[in-house]
Amino acid sequence: MENRSLGYDALRVYVRFAFWLTHRRVVVTGRELIPKDQPIIFAANHQNALMDPLALVCTNPLQTLWLARADIFKSKFTKSILKFMKMLPIYRIRDGKENLNNNEEVFDQVTQVLENGGSTALFPEAAHSGRRQMLPHKKAIPRIALEAEAKNNFKLGLRIVPVGIYYDHYWNFNRTLIVQYGESIGISGYKERYAENSQNAMISLRDKIHSILLPLTMQINSTQYYNDYEDIRMVAGEEYSHYHFFSNNPWLQQFYSEQELVKKTEILEIEHPDNFDLLRKKTAAYIGGLKKLGYSNLQLVKAGRVGFFGLLARLFGALLSLPFLVAGVLVSILPYMLPRVVLTRKVKDPAFRSTFIFVSGLLLFPIFFLLESLLIGTLSGSFMVAVVSFVSMPFVGKLAFNLLEFDRNLIRMIKLKTIHKSVLRQLGKARLAVLEIITGKLH
Repeated sequence: MENRSLGYDALRVYVRFAFWLTHRRVVVTGRELIPKDQPIIFAANHQNALMDPLALVCTNPLQTLWLARADIFKSKFTKSILKFMKMLPIYRIRDGKENLNNNEEVFDQVTQVLENGGSTALFPEAAHSGRRQMLPHKKAIPRIALEAEAKNNFKLGLRIVPVGIYYDHYWNFNRTLIVQYGESIGISGYKERYAENSQNAMISLRDKIHSILLPLTMQINSTQYYNDYEDIRMVAGEEYSHYHFFSNNPWLQQFYSEQELVKKTEILEIEHPDNFDLLRKKTAAYIGGLKKLGYSNLQLVKAGRVGFFGLLARLFGALLSLPFLVAGVLVSILPYMLPRVVLTRKVKDPAFRSTFIFVSGLLLFPIFFLLESLLIGTLSGSFMVAVVSFVSMPFVGKLAFNLLEFDRNLIRMIKLKTIHKSVLRQLGKARLAVLEIITGKLH
């Protein structure tokens, strides 16, 4: 568990490649803030089941020991796989009071890893939410950190690294992922406080982790109007980013702008509830109009910006790329659709949907690609053709998905510019009504 595993590194190369294929982009910040040659505990927000640990595994070079909910370790087969992936179970009250004592042995193993200069990670929320709302933090990380330091007379040099994880969508293929490593927290300064009152020290450290982690996440505090906040962010986020500069990276610029937009909207809700209610209703009317006709906000915005020659150029590009689209769909459609149509019916928790699809893809795609390559090699009578086919299939598959998305948007764009031209104007006015409130009240 402690020693560096070549098998783990080999698997990580494959998983990173799969991450590249399944995400439109992965943006990482603060990697230079990860301490070197010191024991580390990573503390990340938790929204998307196993995809959250993989977000860290794929964005830093450490072989980190993970603590995960005990109920996923039930079968011997799963337990052996998770152990290979350097994961240990941590028991909660819902797993039965009789099992809580097992945590002592787990914490001892973690302490040993930290004493040897290794890294471990767990989620301070102790559960995933599937929403842009951090759950209350538990005391597991402070307890492990403080007890490990106390055992070593607070000379271990342990650091806690908060990590913010953001997905522009939790389940969709080809999404954007942002991973932000924050300023690390030293534990040695808690020595006197821990000696005086260990519980108070744990609570203080827990709150410190929360305060540093929060700015690295997209936090929507409202429960009653959560979906309204999501709609406002989606509709007005890009427009709001034009008025404030946060980063040269366009994806971080968008993230930080939307983050501030959410905060400003919360202030509007508290201080000017009538204006907030107006914003909420106009946004809901606009979103309702889009859904009724099957359009997205992005499709409407792009349709409003493109001219006749731009539309013609897109149509010409779609025709030229048609052979690549057909080839990619033929080789990828079965492994892509199988887990989505058939297997996800068995997944009861929606937060595990993305994880299940990703893990299924890790197994299904290479199997299907291998069989298809063997068929191509047999038909062509060339082993080299089979090898080239196998290597190129993942790239052709991803290209086909992007082309398919491009063509779908193009069809909707043409419909908006022709059949639904009046609708484009009406929805455009509805969107501007939302943006006017944003720029007038929040800018």
